[in-house]
Amino acid sequence: MFSKKSLLLAAMIATLGFVQSCSQANSESTSVTHEDLYSQIKQVASIEGCTTHSDCALLPIGHKPCGGPEAYMPYSKTNSDVDRLESLGQAYSEQRRQYNQDNQIMGTCVVTPKPKVSCIRNQCMASEQSTHIQ
Repeated sequence: MFSKKSLLLAAMIATLGFVQSCSQANSESTSVTHEDLYSQIKQVASIEGCTTHSDCALLPIGHKPCGGPEAYMPYSKTNSDVDRLESLGQAYSEQRRQYNQDNQIMGTCVVTPKPKVSCIRNQCMASEQSTHIQ
């Protein structure tokens, strides 16, 4: 009924389809959304544990369509994994930049001013301005 070549060809096509669908499923399950990254940043960025103002820093968050961060997040350098935090911040900003570019998002081009950060009662605090994503 079917030749060996036909059966072999059908088996190869089925195998390729299976491999491709597995590859797509794996890439979809490993992709991290910007919401996931932002959640991880909030978990890693601890404001607790400072004793002086120099123990505190600001992480630029996101990427506005005209450039620059969307906001700044205060964190304690003594109580946060700074390398991981900076890596997550860069990944989040790159995803936001790519999203803005892919979706042709326009902005007002208003610069987000960098707030001052201080250690108050052993917590790193930023002035209220520019600490929330707009």
